[in-house]
Amino acid sequence: MTTAPHRPLCTIELIAEGHADRCPGEGCVFWESGCVLSRIEADLDGRPEVAALLLDLRRELDAGRTVAVEDAQALFHRRLAAGRE
Repeated sequence: MTTAPHRPLCTIELIAEGHADRCPGEGCVFWESGCVLSRIEADLDGRPEVAALLLDLRRELDAGRTVAVEDAQALFHRRLAAGRE
């Protein structure tokens, strides 16, 4: 009997939505030798709006949509600034 490797729950889904599917692993745009976002989970935990933005971005890319880096950066900076007001 072969068992599949354990996959934790998705970090940004948990933070942004309070529930999550299993981590998509290498199929995720935030995967580079492991989940990049799990490395900053403590920072994201207090910023669910940023996690939601990253989740939206991942879903856009998963759907095959093109997202300009400049547009993503501008939106990200606006969300960060809004959280500091």
